[in-house]
Amino acid sequence: MKRAVTEEAKTARSREILDTAERLFMETGYRELKMSDIAKAAGISNGLLFVYFKTKETLFLCLLWREYEKRLDYLEERVKYQCPKDFSDIQRLLLDELSYLLEKNPLYIRLEALRAVILERNADVELLCRMKKRLYKRTVAWSRRLEESGILSQKEILDIYFLESGIITGCYQQNLISSSLRNALSQTVLCTMHRDFREDILNGMKCYLEGFQRLTLDRGNVRKNKKRGEKL
Repeated sequence: MKRAVTEEAKTARSREILDTAERLFMETGYRELKMSDIAKAAGISNGLLFVYFKTKETLFLCLLWREYEKRLDYLEERVKYQCPKDFSDIQRLLLDELSYLLEKNPLYIRLEALRAVILERNADVELLCRMKKRLYKRTVAWSRRLEESGILSQKEILDIYFLESGIITGCYQQNLISSSLRNALSQTVLCTMHRDFREDILNGMKCYLEGFQRLTLDRGNVRKNKKRGEKL
């Protein structure tokens, strides 16, 4: 394969490598997959692969960032054309998007679960900072637009958005631990321990949003009562 010279050619080559890594990752998993496997499948040398991605973690972090961009594209589009009228609309928007991720985008779920515990530990620091800055700016812009609905503050929106990542990571990691235990136990016990981590993630997010809504209403009532007391 010819060496990419122009910026357009380099971008296209990088995209091809990420596409190849995605396919192999979904087939074999992260731990078993080697950079040499990706290079071979992409039709390039190991040395050239490391020119594009300095570490395995950097490569898969870039793959995750690509999925982040898709998420933000979707959320920006929803807020642009369907302005929420109350908290229930925001709740529906977030849960619908999470349901889509769980059903249609297992790549995102698996990579997000690896991000903090594996991918960010040995990634290209300069690239990591640059990409985080870019995505944070987009996330802030999206939350600011959602804030215009007057339902939640930007801080509250960001708190909810980032906590979702914690729920995904926690439930997915718990599923991996449970799977290891099930493999070590008898078939009889296995049947009683089986759980669907996707359902756990969705239920965890639902419970958090319901609790958040109650807390917000309580705060609102406290403020109203305080104002009434001041008038009296």
